Amino acid sequence: MPRIDSASSQREGDEIEILTFAGGPFVQNTLLVVCEDGRTGLLIDPGAATPEALAAARERELEIAALLLTHAHVDHVDGIPAAKAETGAPIHLHPLDQPLYDNAVEWAAFFGVPCDPLPPPDVELEPGVNLSFGGSEFEVVFVPGHAPGHVMFVSTSHPLAIVGDVIFRGSIGRTDLPNSNYGVLMESIRSHVLTLPAETRLYPGHGPETNVGLERGTNPFLLHLNGSRWA
Repeated sequence: MPRIDSASSQREGDEIEILTFAGGPFVQNTLLVVCEDGRTGLLIDPGAATPEALAAARERELEIAALLLTHAHVDHVDGIPAAKAETGAPIHLHPLDQPLYDNAVEWAAFFGVPCDPLPPPDVELEPGVNLSFGGSEFEVVFVPGHAPGHVMFVSTSHPLAIVGDVIFRGSIGRTDLPNSNYGVLMESIRSHVLTLPAETRLYPGHGPETNVGLERGTNPFLLHLNGSRWA
């Protein structure tokens, strides 16, 4: 069963619902976002659990408006072929992660996991640009470090952010991978994650939901930042 969360907006009665489906050898989170109109869905980082997410979308009679990628590591994109074939929804990717996306099949072979050839992305994500679907709006925020073109999607009306592999509950994204950088990741977290309001829910690419306040105060990888302005 998926984890299901909802967040109320500033307009009474409006909600965003987020269903989390974990699967595959990397236990990656595929997210199905039910937008405020209750009819529009978004698939974010379609990975190994994409079939379960698509089944839930069919059950709720959702129209999938977009396939949004926080980044293009293989565990976050190996469900793209199935998702694109079923929904026809446009694939959104930051252009700096295009090389990772183009080599996903080779990376899958390296890790010993299956991955069919990926259809080309349709839309280039632009940091600072807001995306609107089904009455819900998200700002695209550039947070590199784990991957060169990593972004997160921050709701403009709800206290929530979909953060991919930037930060996890009690941990941070890996920086021992090609084209990752520890210093860049830490600056992304310091500048763009920990400056969000403390109550902001964070939906990561692996593991359970967390929130900004919890990570500010307890994340062992971030405690040395406590002298910064959010302390």
